[in-house]
Amino acid sequence: MPKIFISYRRSDSEDVAGRIYDRLVAHFGHDAIFKDVDDIPFGVDFRDYLNTSLDQCQVVLAVIGKSWLMATDASGRRRLDNPADWVRLELEESLRRPDVLVVPLLVSRASLPRVDELPESLRALPYRNGAQARPDPDFHKDMNRLIVGLEQYFQQRNQPTANPSSRRDRPPRAVNLQPKRPPAVPTFSFDVVTVDAQGNITERRQAEANYHSEDLGNGIKLDLVHIPGGEFLMGSPAGEKGRSDDEGPQHRVQVPEFWMGKFPVTQAQYQAVMGENSSRFSENGSNRPVESVSWHDAVAFCEKLSELTSRDYRLPTEAEWEYACRAGTTTPFYFGPTITTELANYRGTDLTYEGNTFPGNYGQGPKGDFRQQTTEVGSFPANAFGLYDMHGNVWEWCQDVWHSSYAGAPRDGSAWLEGGNQDLRLLRGGSWAFHPTFCRAACRFLLLPDGRLDSRGFRVVWSAARTYAS
Repeated sequence: MPKIFISYRRSDSEDVAGRIYDRLVAHFGHDAIFKDVDDIPFGVDFRDYLNTSLDQCQVVLAVIGKSWLMATDASGRRRLDNPADWVRLELEESLRRPDVLVVPLLVSRASLPRVDELPESLRALPYRNGAQARPDPDFHKDMNRLIVGLEQYFQQRNQPTANPSSRRDRPPRAVNLQPKRPPAVPTFSFDVVTVDAQGNITERRQAEANYHSEDLGNGIKLDLVHIPGGEFLMGSPAGEKGRSDDEGPQHRVQVPEFWMGKFPVTQAQYQAVMGENSSRFSENGSNRPVESVSWHDAVAFCEKLSELTSRDYRLPTEAEWEYACRAGTTTPFYFGPTITTELANYRGTDLTYEGNTFPGNYGQGPKGDFRQQTTEVGSFPANAFGLYDMHGNVWEWCQDVWHSSYAGAPRDGSAWLEGGNQDLRLLRGGSWAFHPTFCRAACRFLLLPDGRLDSRGFRVVWSAARTYAS
C-alpha cells in the first residue's frame, strides 16, 4: 500500500494541510496517509514513532506556506534553527533516506526558500522538484495533478527489478509533480537603447536573453523570456513628472524568477487558443496585439493555454509587471528619462479636453506621431530583459485588484488580491490612444474586469512558484 507522510507546521499551514489530507485520504485511503502528531499514541517517543512511520513511507510532502521559513517559538528563536524542531526532524530524516521521495508542496503563494536560508541539514530541499496547491478555484486542479504524479511514481516504484534487494539503496525515480519547465533554454539577441532628456539615443548595445517558444499549432508560436529574480524599488518618486498618489509609497519588492511573454498576446495567438478574435484592428492584424478583451477573457486564455501545454500560465502580478518593465532601470521609462514615438506607440500629439491640455511629449522630449491604432508587436526596441512593447501599444491586464496606494502591499512579488476595490482590476503600460505620461513604468490604471476596449490587451507569464486566483 502506498504510504504518504505530510510534514507541515501548524502555525503556517494547518487549514490547507487539512484539505490536502482530506483529498489524499479520499483517493488513497486513510491508512495510506500520515499527517499529524495526533496520530501518535500517548506516551510514545516521537522520534521512534517518526522513524517507524518513515520506514513505511515512500513519499514525504513538505507543506511550505509563507511563514514556514521564519516561524519562531515563544522566545523569538526561529524554529528551524532548533535541532529538536519536529518539522526539521521530519525533513532531516526524510532527506537522509534514499528510498523516500521528498516533495516540497507550496501553499498560500509561498516560494521555495533559498539554500542559504536553511539549516545545513535541509539544504537539499530547494533542489527537489516541487508542486503547488493554490487557493480556490485552483485547489482541486492542483491536487488532481499531484495525485496523478504520485500514482505515476508509485507505479514506477512497484515495477519489478532485476535485483529487488537493492531497492532501498536506490534513489527514488524522479516524477514531474509541477508544470513542465521548458526543457531547452535557447537564447536570442536584441538591441537595447538609452536616450537622454531630449529623447536622443545616446547608447545602443546588444543584449542576450533566454527564451522558450510554445507551439500553438499551424505554425503559430508564443515566445516567453526568462526574467531573473531580484529586488527592485516599486512605485515612483515624489518628483517624477506625471506621478499620481497611487504610485506610492515606494517600497522594495523581492520578485522570484519567472517567464514572461516576449510580446503582448497577438491576435493570431489568441485565435489559435480561443478560436475567436474580436479585435477592432483585425485587418492585417495577425501580428498585432489582441485587444478589446476583458480581464475575464485574458484569464480564460491563460486557463486554456495551461490545458494545452501542461504549464500554469496566468496574468502577471502588478509587481512582476513593473519589475519586468523596468529591467533594472529606475527612470520613468526603460529607455531613460523620456520617450519618443520612434521608440513606442502612443499618442505623441497634444490633446485639449474640457479645458485641460494633455501634452504629446514627456519632459524635455519631443512631440511625435499619433498612429491612431495598434502596431505589430516587436516594432520598437526591447528593454534589457528582452521584452517588447512594455511602453504603449496596449494596456496590459494584471492579476491584482485595485488599491489606491501601496500601503500594506506585498513585498514578495505576489498578487495583491485582498482588500482594495474588488470590482476593479489593474492595467499597466499605456497604449496607442494615451499620452506618454501614462506609459511610464510606474503608471497604474484601473478598469472593470468585464471592460472591453480597443486599447486593452495582455501578456502571459509562467512561474511554478506563483499561485493564481480569479
